[in-house]
Amino acid sequence: MDPSSLAAVESVVGGGRAVIAADDSIVVDIVKATVRSGRTATFYLTRSQFSAVNAWYWTPQRMSHLGLEPVAEHEMARITAELGAEACGSAYSNRITCPDGHTYGALEFVRQGIEEHGLEATRAVFGLKDTAVIRANPHQQVVCPRCRRQLATPHYYVYWGYGCCVDLDDTSPAAFAAGRR
Repeated sequence: MDPSSLAAVESVVGGGRAVIAADDSIVVDIVKATVRSGRTATFYLTRSQFSAVNAWYWTPQRMSHLGLEPVAEHEMARITAELGAEACGSAYSNRITCPDGHTYGALEFVRQGIEEHGLEATRAVFGLKDTAVIRANPHQQVVCPRCRRQLATPHYYVYWGYGCCVDLDDTSPAAFAAGRR
């Protein structure tokens, strides 16, 4: 093991987080168990672990059921040009229409991420080269960027290096709004 990696581990643990080192299959099983439990966690994975989780979770049937579609090239270009977060690779997202008729999709999701976490943090996630991020059961409140209305319908996303996996035992808007998802 490279001694400098221990400094990184020390920094993460010193910040109150845990680091787990295990074979890919064990890490993937931990992510799956967390998703199934309904508990919220963020996993920073290798690309192969991320791919294995996505292959398990984002089946064509689930993507269809949740309304995920490929994010259009023009929308990816707008994310880069308008928001300053370089969007690259494949991306899938569902689109939500608020009661006032506004649409919430990938662009609005990234915009909300910048509002909540800052441009530099968002750029840092998009800029990860060897690391991919899985959010298990995130509790994000979707907010229409035009009318600022909180939307009950959840937003689902999976990008080249960032995605969510949600326990789908209860996918009702009421469960989502109550924080049970």
